[in-house]
Amino acid sequence: MSSLLLLLSALVYGVMLRPLDRDCQISQFKSLSPRELEAFRVAKEAYEKSMLQTERKCSSKFFHRNWDFRKIPLSDRLTVLKAELNLTLEVLKAMKKPDLEKVLAQPLQTLSHINQEIQNCVTSMPSGEHKSPGRLKQWLHRLNEAKKESRDCLEASIMLNLFRLLNHDLRCVAYGDLC
Repeated sequence: MSSLLLLLSALVYGVMLRPLDRDCQISQFKSLSPRELEAFRVAKEAYEKSMLQTERKCSSKFFHRNWDFRKIPLSDRLTVLKAELNLTLEVLKAMKKPDLEKVLAQPLQTLSHINQEIQNCVTSMPSGEHKSPGRLKQWLHRLNEAKKESRDCLEASIMLNLFRLLNHDLRCVAYGDLC
């Protein structure tokens, strides 16, 4: 009887100590592996090479922010990162350039995995905590409006923003309050 009570106490104690966000494993992205970063670099260089063969006049800066990402609450950083990842994945998956399909395969897989983890984190936030205040709401709207831009300019913006997304935004979210 006492061993059953001890076991039951241990189980209850273990459940109480389990973190609420156990499904949110974003800290694993504090740094990507060299292999993953190399795949992104190769994809970006291949895209830039193909871009030289076309003439574009793009002036939009979809990802430009006039506020410091590090100074917004973690829940808002997650929201921003999720929006950026969703747009990035949508655009990269829609690219119809045969010479890029092979080099985009690994980055797309990595981004999809990151996106799923971000989704787990956003869904594990308490209800109401991920509502967007003023400036952030406007920025998310502007990012959504980017979909109306020409496909070529949107692709260029996405590819040029890729390393900032990975090395700044993702890392900042992964480090949480230590960003």
